[in-house]
Amino acid sequence: MTYSCSDFASDVQRCLVDCGALPEDAIAAGDIGDQADACIAAIVSMNCPAASALFSRELLESVETISGIAEQFGNEAVVTLFYLQTAILRGTHVELDPRDAEIAAFVRALPSGSRWMTHIRMNHG
Repeated sequence: MTYSCSDFASDVQRCLVDCGALPEDAIAAGDIGDQADACIAAIVSMNCPAASALFSRELLESVETISGIAEQFGNEAVVTLFYLQTAILRGTHVELDPRDAEIAAFVRALPSGSRWMTHIRMNHG
């Protein structure tokens, strides 16, 4: 018995629905391109909790205490870093302005800093 590309696509979609990563209606009959986009988005989003946990681990390993971040950068920096962790979890971003350049540099210096910087947008105005 042969296993076709459409069999493979159906199995992947069903697996994503069964694990809760993809809503059932995303695999309704329709454009295969739209179904593929929905599957890819679901697979990428499944990595967000692990990425968020890695950010937290790198952050905590880079400082002695969370209060040390507040002492060095101010209390608002701690809030910003928690918003960044949430943005990583959700696959979104935070917006920082030029006065937050030190925070951005701190994040960039983390072991996976370039990855975390994709979740930061710097406002220049």
